[in-house]
Amino acid sequence: MSADPHDRDNLAALAGRSPSERADTRRTRERLVRAVHAWVHEHDAPPTRLTDVASLAGVSTATAYRHFASVDDVIQAVVLQLPMRAAELFDSSGGATDDALDSFARWNESWINACLEHGALAIHLRSSRGFLQRRREGDPVIAFACALIEPLLDALNGDTTLMLFTWNVTSDPREVLDLRRMGWETRQIADFVTRSVLATPNVTSPPRSP
Repeated sequence: MSADPHDRDNLAALAGRSPSERADTRRTRERLVRAVHAWVHEHDAPPTRLTDVASLAGVSTATAYRHFASVDDVIQAVVLQLPMRAAELFDSSGGATDDALDSFARWNESWINACLEHGALAIHLRSSRGFLQRRREGDPVIAFACALIEPLLDALNGDTTLMLFTWNVTSDPREVLDLRRMGWETRQIADFVTRSVLATPNVTSPPRSP
């Protein structure tokens, strides 16, 4: 199981990683993406102007705008690196199988490893909108991640939306890195996420107020 390959190609291009692009185009996009990394490292905050990203990347503002329509687009390209890396790791682990629990556990381990690679940066670039709201609005980063995770949750026969909510809360890069700083190993964090989701109550409607 994986996200639609055409969608993945489109997202890879957005993230500056598409092998189908011309080499010089791909290099320029990668320089702009790396410039966001450098900006966040220096300022501990995301850039607010594409002009600043272009300057740091050593390209003209006009060139930057040929690759990204706004600073939000280049930031989105950076944020995409985490779920795309998780997808790569999950595919290399064997992807989804008939064993729903094993598949979900391997996805969580893939996600945690991706968080350890890209999570520190993603924390500074996170959206102020809620996960489920962004899912409803079709945010491309969230849509990509959900295309991978929701079929795994469906196979567990619980309330998919509530399990998705629990998964997002427990696998948020901020929380993953927090547990890592406490000395937890990758497998421990992944197992914690898996067990937390499996413990999600199977509620099909909002609880009534007392």
